[in-house]
Amino acid sequence: MNGDGRKRRLDACWRYFNPPPRLAKASFDNYIPKTKAQQAALKTCKEYGLMDIKQGKGLFLFGLFGTGKTHLAVATVGALMEASPDLFGARQDESSMIYDPVQEDYRGLYCSFFSVVELLDLWKPGSEAKQRKGDWFFYRAKTDDLVVLDDIGAEKASEWTGDRLYAVVDARYRNQKATIFTTNCSEKELVDNGYGRIVSRIFEMTEQVPVIGPDHRRKMA
Repeated sequence: MNGDGRKRRLDACWRYFNPPPRLAKASFDNYIPKTKAQQAALKTCKEYGLMDIKQGKGLFLFGLFGTGKTHLAVATVGALMEASPDLFGARQDESSMIYDPVQEDYRGLYCSFFSVVELLDLWKPGSEAKQRKGDWFFYRAKTDDLVVLDDIGAEKASEWTGDRLYAVVDARYRNQKATIFTTNCSEKELVDNGYGRIVSRIFEMTEQVPVIGPDHRRKMA
């Protein structure tokens, strides 16, 4: 693959992954650990590899606000794509009725980033376009080869949210799909939210990674 082809493929895969714009340039190099726990978390994420994805092994990044959990999740996927761009894929948005001739399709390992709060909101009743997008994201959340489910537990817990999240996590668990979870919640808080079945599966399908340190956002403010 020549340089232009490599860049086009990387760009397509990154657009499909769709991380938050604020973290679009997140990398291991610009993650600054302040504690031993953050240093250990950085090391674990750097060691996460293609074999982990293929074996359905994920990461569970947990800790208080502003310690860089989402940064590490995005950086992990970015590093994998940069190292082996020819192994990753991107595909057309099937929620859209319009085919985009500019967007190139690539077969490979599909990676998606989802804020759990935003994902759940898409599944609430709405316009036809919103429902199509919600169905497309629900399909991707269950089936893509590596999915980041960001900030689980930040949503308002209810029987409905529990059922929807369980459907995603259980599908990924049964089909050995790799998942990176981030959360500000403790195990007890998630269980108290009614997510006991979800937590049980998360613990079996991931390596638990504490990301403990000062709140970077407060220090920046």
